[in-house]
Amino acid sequence: MLSALRSRFDVAGWTTREDPRSVRWDAVGLLLLGLFLLVVDVQTVGADQPLVDVPAGPRPWQALLLLVATSVLLAKRRRPVVVLVVVAGLALADAGLGGSLGMYLVLFDALFTVAVRAAARARAVVLGVLVGLVVAVPVATAAAGAAARDVVQLTLVAVALLLPPWWWGADVRRSLELAGEQSRRADAERARADLARAHADDVARIAALDRERAVQDERARMARDLHDVVAGHLSAVAIHAEAALAGPPQEARDRAALAAARAGSLDALAEMRSMILVLRQGADVDAATAPAGLARVADLDVDVVGDVPGGLPAAVDQAAFRILQEAATNARKHGTGRASVRCTVDGDALDLVVENALPADAATVDPALTSSTGLQTMRERATALGGRVDAGPRAGTWRVHARLPLRAGSVPR
Repeated sequence: MLSALRSRFDVAGWTTREDPRSVRWDAVGLLLLGLFLLVVDVQTVGADQPLVDVPAGPRPWQALLLLVATSVLLAKRRRPVVVLVVVAGLALADAGLGGSLGMYLVLFDALFTVAVRAAARARAVVLGVLVGLVVAVPVATAAAGAAARDVVQLTLVAVALLLPPWWWGADVRRSLELAGEQSRRADAERARADLARAHADDVARIAALDRERAVQDERARMARDLHDVVAGHLSAVAIHAEAALAGPPQEARDRAALAAARAGSLDALAEMRSMILVLRQGADVDAATAPAGLARVADLDVDVVGDVPGGLPAAVDQAAFRILQEAATNARKHGTGRASVRCTVDGDALDLVVENALPADAATVDPALTSSTGLQTMRERATALGGRVDAGPRAGTWRVHARLPLRAGSVPR
């Protein structure tokens, strides 16, 4: 009974917080309450007079039955059906002694515990027995020749005594099942949220790996470009030196060959110094390709506006071509149609502008679908030379603007 009252005020936490101490306190509380009701002679359950005569009167025997019943309640959590059967037998014996309200409260608690804790099959059997008892009361009283008023009264008493604890326990059980379902749903939502966060982390890691791979590939290309430039100058030095050594000594010719070799060596050193700034440790330089400068801009799928400047420092020339390659790809991603390219020398800097029209229904590219490696490699190329790259929509077009200094140390405007 006390367990039922506690569960009514806190359904969600009742079963999780109940422990053996609370069960013991329930038993002690029902025992004390039942003894108090016996002392004050509160008898509203059972016959008006004892059905059997016992020595010393029914009170001591009823107190003993109450003590046994409350002791049996200590096992109600482990064996709810067995406890109910034993308490029901003790309640019948108590009813033969005249009945006590304390014993009924113990029976109430046992019924409630079965409704909450027992398995589905056991609950169905107990409920069938209760319904059978309620139906048997009017049948038996009518067969005994009782008046209709007495039949109705006894039937209502049977319903009031047997069915409320069961209804109460069933309601608590449904509330607990609902709370458990809500808890499982909350756990599932948390699991889905954790999975979504893990997926987002995986996407971010993949994008970071893509960017790192693109940067490493770009550095490898830059290393190959350095190899091509320096190899060309050193080849020229070797040719001039060989020409000077091939014939008999001639001061004019030899001095011209030495001057050409010196100029080639200085050019190689200058190009090496400028390009070594854009290299990083770990680039793979096991392959060499043909030099890629602005002279090859016609190989790109773009429309060239104006003339392409020549005579640029090798580092700037090759960085400009690589930037144009990435810019053309970037333009195709964001714009529509062929991109236009304009290359101009403005003072001490080279300006590269790539533009193409944006589609009428242009939409923002989902960040989860692109790693932005193109813009990053372009900016790294330009920053290594002291320049800059800007990209974005402008007046209905997608525009990439790169500005590269022609001399080391000059800052582009």
